[in-house]
Amino acid sequence: MGVSKSAVSRVTGIEVTPKNFNTGNAAMLPQRLVIIGQGNDDVVYSLDKYECDGSAVSVAERYGYGSPLHLAAKQLFPSAGAMATFPVSIIPVKKDDSGFTAASGSITVTGTAATAAGNMVFSVGGLDVQVAAAKGATPAQVMNDIIAAVNAEQDRCVTASLVSSSVKLTSRWSGALGNRISLSMSGDIPGLTVAVTAFASGAGVPSVDAALTKVGEVWETFILDTFDYKGTNGSASSLLDVYQTFGEGRWDVLVKKGLLVAHGSTDNYATRTAVTDARPGDRINFLIESVGSPELPFVVAARGLLDILTTADKNPAQNYKGTLTGLKRGDDAAQESYLVRNQSVQKGASTNIPNGSVAELNDIVTFYHPAGGGKYPAWRYVVDIVKLMNIVYNLRLITESDEVKGAPLVPDGQVTSNPTAVQPKMFKTWFANLADSLGQNALISDVDFTLDNLEVSIDGENPKRINYVFPVKLSGNVEVVSGDVYFGQYVA
Repeated sequence: MGVSKSAVSRVTGIEVTPKNFNTGNAAMLPQRLVIIGQGNDDVVYSLDKYECDGSAVSVAERYGYGSPLHLAAKQLFPSAGAMATFPVSIIPVKKDDSGFTAASGSITVTGTAATAAGNMVFSVGGLDVQVAAAKGATPAQVMNDIIAAVNAEQDRCVTASLVSSSVKLTSRWSGALGNRISLSMSGDIPGLTVAVTAFASGAGVPSVDAALTKVGEVWETFILDTFDYKGTNGSASSLLDVYQTFGEGRWDVLVKKGLLVAHGSTDNYATRTAVTDARPGDRINFLIESVGSPELPFVVAARGLLDILTTADKNPAQNYKGTLTGLKRGDDAAQESYLVRNQSVQKGASTNIPNGSVAELNDIVTFYHPAGGGKYPAWRYVVDIVKLMNIVYNLRLITESDEVKGAPLVPDGQVTSNPTAVQPKMFKTWFANLADSLGQNALISDVDFTLDNLEVSIDGENPKRINYVFPVKLSGNVEVVSGDVYFGQYVA
């Protein structure tokens, strides 16, 4: 308004008011992650949604050290190195009152006494336990040392105790997920025999139904599921079915907050594709793979999501290529050939490749691969769905802006002096600007196609309705590079 209209004495004035003159310029959708999982059995915790403060220790103090929620948070908020710069929330679940048991494994040392000094390394859920034994050490002494070494690390997913002349390792939480804790050993103590028994007998899978109702109205772009993707939701339907139904609801035309659900996998080709190949229409669920890794699968997924969401935040057009730094990969024999990886993608299962001593993200794909969907099905690549999320986000910024809500709507040819009136050609200009900006950010290709086929009109029956068509061709990503080298011999 500037100087008041009632002013009569000589004066000059300037009022400064912010205005958006860049309507249609693309903004990047802020990425957000929700973790759904359990705390430890011996911790009492709220089931309310909790937004992390950037500290894995805070998560441990709330849900228990070594719990699935804590171990996932450690990958996102490590004590050193890159950490999540995007919001991370936790929606916890609890085991039921009955039917749940904790998984356990064991280490048994037999013999009379060590005939020479020796060392052993036990890998428990991917974390090493080192035990040294002096010459003359008895089985009882070695097992006590193992118990002390296991229990000395509060971040470990198990506790150790002496039961029936064996070291019993017990998962800190009840449920079938504990059966996925790996246990192996290397090294030798001369004169003594050391045997390990794999984790088993964990029973029960919590339901995630109540947790999903707490996702809320905020646009959460990814969910990390910490349970076994091959399992059920409680004792009822497939866990993947529950997530797929929920995720499809988030893509609803009136909700407009699409999301994806990540699951960790260390399974080989046959095991994981047996699940994904049976779900050709599933565009919500996807795996983050580290084949043969001794790590807990959800730990693999959490580390992978650190790279995926960081990239999606900074450069959503870029596909994912990060390494699972700090995690053990599977041995060389477990790694898959190109032919196997290619078949895996065609069946909706993500892959990894070895990069030195660590695993590297390779193909990050949803389960989607419908019959008749062609060689390149539309909802295959997670990066493409992130591009679509960004397009939807920007269209919402335009169509849900204050200058659009309730504005008078008149045809393009009508002259109006109403400063709040809008016309279809104004929307078309905004959308055209958006298309140019999306092209500059490499989210779409062939901007001219979008501009030539863009449609905006007032509805033929409802004068209070604008209809638009915003067609886009998503940009590609370099996945295959093929070259030919021609050579011959020089003859003078």
